[in-house]
Amino acid sequence: MQNCRIKNIIIFAVKTVAIVACLFFIAEHYFFEITPFSVSPTFILAILGLIAINWKTKQFQKKDYFKPSHIPLIVLLLFFAIHFRAGIYWALNTFPLRDANVVMLTLQEPFDDFAYSMIKQYLSTTIPQALIITAVLTIFLYALFSNTKKRLIFIGAYFAATIALFISDIPVSDYIHILKNEPEKSASYSKFFVENYVNPDSVKITPPEQKRNLILIYLESMETTFSDKEHGGNQDTNLIPEITQLAQQNINFGRNKNSIGGGIESYGSGATFAAMHTRSLGIPYVINYQKTPILHHYKSIYKILNENGYRQIFFQGNPGCYKEFRNFVTDHKMDEIYGPDDLIERMNLDVEDYMVKQGWKNVQDKESFKFATQILDTLSEPFSLTFFTIDTHSPHGLYDPDCIKANDENNKDELLKASARCVSRELNKFLDSLKSKPFYQNTSIVIFGDHLFMGTRLVKDFPNRKWIDIFINSSKKPTSEENRAFSDIDMFPTILSSMNFDIERNRLGFGTDLFSDKKTLVESIGLNNLNVKLGKMSSHLVHESYLLRKEAK
Repeated sequence: MQNCRIKNIIIFAVKTVAIVACLFFIAEHYFFEITPFSVSPTFILAILGLIAINWKTKQFQKKDYFKPSHIPLIVLLLFFAIHFRAGIYWALNTFPLRDANVVMLTLQEPFDDFAYSMIKQYLSTTIPQALIITAVLTIFLYALFSNTKKRLIFIGAYFAATIALFISDIPVSDYIHILKNEPEKSASYSKFFVENYVNPDSVKITPPEQKRNLILIYLESMETTFSDKEHGGNQDTNLIPEITQLAQQNINFGRNKNSIGGGIESYGSGATFAAMHTRSLGIPYVINYQKTPILHHYKSIYKILNENGYRQIFFQGNPGCYKEFRNFVTDHKMDEIYGPDDLIERMNLDVEDYMVKQGWKNVQDKESFKFATQILDTLSEPFSLTFFTIDTHSPHGLYDPDCIKANDENNKDELLKASARCVSRELNKFLDSLKSKPFYQNTSIVIFGDHLFMGTRLVKDFPNRKWIDIFINSSKKPTSEENRAFSDIDMFPTILSSMNFDIERNRLGFGTDLFSDKKTLVESIGLNNLNVKLGKMSSHLVHESYLLRKEAK
């Protein structure tokens, strides 16, 4: 009798330890990342222990323990729940889901090659994960529970927890607000808009006697975190040494003694098109540009340059939202516009090679920099050239093995690191090549990260993340570069000021010229307050569009 009691205690203790070990594993993969290739040996041993105990205690012989007709049901429901969780994790680390406005505006755009490539990437990432984790957890459920009802309760709890986690992680109320079309229903005058927006037509903007050229480069997802020496807790070298050096040697707003500076991502600026829209107009991207007539009447940096006789060129080496960009820059008086097909044709690139490597027509960054050099050799002054890179796109970069080899090509974090190093090096090579050009000294070069990186644990847990800003060859010196707090809206007047344009009262749009000592809206009212104000701005833009249509009639 005593031996039987000891035996039961040992079995209970072993079973408890095995269950706890399994639950720790499930929690780790649930809350951090569900990956198929990092199943813990402890978890496997725990499952084997549960199987051995069930075999020893003859649990498997109980009636209804195995019902072949129930197994497909368990597997399908578990796969659905796990795939849902994996999909949410992938989406949160690939898109700015926390910015409902940007997401909903992006979804209004037609699907392009880039969108289809992202769907393909989603399926190729989440389905293998879900299949393997489903197989592992199915074995666990049959080792832990003795009947179908308990297994279904576990799956239901897993699914409910996933929904709760999803709801807690994104602003559901913001999506509901937009889906109900409430900005349009509640179109109204905004006192904040009227008091803080500076219409370029209402102030004097004086160009310099000798007009300076502009080269404006948007680096995909390039943020200050890439310059830090620690990534995910592992000591690492600076991923962007050349960009860091450029920031240190040139004007870099927001810098301090310990790190390079950058801009704060504010409401309506968390994606590539949103960033360009905001920095060009000084108005955040809070409502669809094409569908809001008043936005077409607001003056941008490109319209101002057009009025001053600039030849203006835009190009983009990837198809993501290209039609949207093309419509925008056409409306704002760009003279030449090139997309990925144009780059591939003009540079005689191998289309099939790109389709094999990426699954879509995406021109790698090193080729984009070469194209920029070719374009610049054909221009007469004054000119502006605006273009985008893409290789550091979330979630793990668009790895180019012909640029810089990753230390481990099976590790996605290493692919991103290699992509960041590649862009940093190729940007520096491009800038070095410009120094011998006759227009170089008369050219303001502005380099931005378009927005914060949206994926991987390499960056997302770092505090005080900012997109990179660098001003090279500016004709002005700022009152102060250090500890400036600014956002995308401030780039409109600041870019013009770097080209030696004189701006009456140092403000345009909602932005402040950072070369002046005037406070930005972030500095004067705080980021949180500013975001609240910007979030309500769509109603005013709808209101103004209504008045514009009324006047037209």
